[in-house]
Amino acid sequence: MMKLKVSKESNTGLNTEFVNIESGRKIKLEQAIRQVEKGNSGYQNYVAVRNPNGTTYLRSKPNGSLKDNIE
Repeated sequence: MMKLKVSKESNTGLNTEFVNIESGRKIKLEQAIRQVEKGNSGYQNYVAVRNPNGTTYLRSKPNGSLKDNIE
């Protein structure tokens, strides 16, 4: 299970790039969404959420813990 941190945002505040805290590897939003949708176990603590306007973003699964949230 990986822990992601935001490394880049759009002008509107959409998180567009993340970094895997353990490996330092950068992950674009689109790649992270594909991995979540494929069921990649490394992304098991994250969900892809689609807004009514069509924008899809990544968020931590709600579980009451702050330890595994996207920073």
